[in-house]
Amino acid sequence: MRDTSEHRGLDRRAFLKYTGLIGAAATLTAGVAACGGPKSSGSVGGSASALSHIDVAIGYNNNSSWDPLNTGSAFAMAAHNHIYEGLWDAEAVTRTPYAALASEMPSDPKATEWTVKLRAGATFHDGKPVTADDVVYSFGRVLDTGKKVLTNAFFASWLNGVTKVDDTTVKISMKFPFASAVQRFSIVKVMPKHVFESQDADFLKQGKNAIGSGPFKVKAHQDTSFTSFEKHEGYNGALKPAFTSMQWNVSVDAAARVGLLTSGTSGVQISDNIPQDNIDSLKGKGLSVEGVDSMNLLGLVFNTNKAPFNDKRVRQALRMAIDTQKLIDVAIAGKGTPSTSFLHTKSPEYHKAATQYSYNPEKAKALLAEAGVANLAVTLLSTNISWTKVAVNTIKEGWEAVGVATTLDVQETAAFNSKVAAGEPVDALTFAGNPNQFGADADLNIRWFYSNSNTFLPWNKWGETAEFKALDAQLNAAIQATDPEDHKAKTNAALDTIADEAVIYPVMHMQLFTAWDPKKIDGVKPLDIPGVNLLKATRTA
Repeated sequence: MRDTSEHRGLDRRAFLKYTGLIGAAATLTAGVAACGGPKSSGSVGGSASALSHIDVAIGYNNNSSWDPLNTGSAFAMAAHNHIYEGLWDAEAVTRTPYAALASEMPSDPKATEWTVKLRAGATFHDGKPVTADDVVYSFGRVLDTGKKVLTNAFFASWLNGVTKVDDTTVKISMKFPFASAVQRFSIVKVMPKHVFESQDADFLKQGKNAIGSGPFKVKAHQDTSFTSFEKHEGYNGALKPAFTSMQWNVSVDAAARVGLLTSGTSGVQISDNIPQDNIDSLKGKGLSVEGVDSMNLLGLVFNTNKAPFNDKRVRQALRMAIDTQKLIDVAIAGKGTPSTSFLHTKSPEYHKAATQYSYNPEKAKALLAEAGVANLAVTLLSTNISWTKVAVNTIKEGWEAVGVATTLDVQETAAFNSKVAAGEPVDALTFAGNPNQFGADADLNIRWFYSNSNTFLPWNKWGETAEFKALDAQLNAAIQATDPEDHKAKTNAALDTIADEAVIYPVMHMQLFTAWDPKKIDGVKPLDIPGVNLLKATRTA
């Protein structure tokens, strides 16, 4: 049956199937069966000279949703940064905003109304001009409460709407001055109304149908195999890529990914998602391998819809019973840090939470006793990604050491998604995710997980509680604060609440590693999100 979840609202099973939320964006190092596409664009029609073409290995699949306003797919979102444009986009590494489809930056960031002129001569990949109707259509999808898309959670609290002034001008109306507004607008990729408006969700989610106004367009696409791109000759924006074509090969198997990097002329020049255990060997073969601290995390979610996990003392106890440093050492070769906040330590709004979860089995036992809990048995649901399978064994070991009988339910990603969407009554689950794909501000990172339009709160019903309503009020107060110090204080208060409640909380944050051949490619940097960004890359050999 065709998936029409976008047209039904947020049915949970359809929503996860449609967005690929956990299976792609939320998945970090994929350890499922190898899927490899052709190793160069020549295999999908035509050939390109070495200096005008780049081959890439991507450690995530390309068969989740490509709808730019309703996906969490790691592969698709990285590709979208090359295919689509927002009014304002963000530089890949620094996240500094710049004018993309807008002709200039906002003149008054503190205003609640902006009039925006579109870039003259901007065209979509089919040659049609970008107009105000396309911008209004795209933002209309984001703000539509009847057919909610995933990105709605990032805008509904502060954006009133976007209206047409004339064919090349739009007016943006905000509920209050919002300091992160410009950065948030990079999330909304402008879609051609004439292509997508009459299409159903199945059409929107297919990679072969992606059409934007960015510097590259999709040339060929095969699910679970590859996506190839070619230069958009009509692009007249600020970015001027130094090559004309690229191919991204799906390589979810870590060994296959490393093999593509080291296979010489038949391989790839760059790959994301480098396994920690392969870093030294790749460096020994002359490759550049660099890591970045990120919001990439292993998180723990409790089913607060059932006792005793609705008691925060029990949640806190189970969190304290985990030897996080041991988990990091055995699961990801030490390339991570125990969480001391919902945000990672290099986040621009990092705040060390008032509640900490250092390994303390004796205190864990005391908290369980205080909550009146004895002979507790827990079922922990997890995906079967290679490193998470190791990580959950460490969690099990810690919980059983404090007298909590633990059963692991390790599932393939698709089965995991289905269980969560169906409201599987397990006691807890682990997840892997990186909300930095959408942006870096604290409110966005929090709402990716703490939103009733997303995955976990509909599963554990915490979004229906008074405690969640109090947190939501804290978050709304923080983004409405106009004084920077007031904003910081209110954001920190929300981060303290999240840590204390321990409903959805990181166990650890991990580094992301990218590897490339410095003899063949220049102008690339590692990212704190999955995928690669090649908009400043140069093929040198």
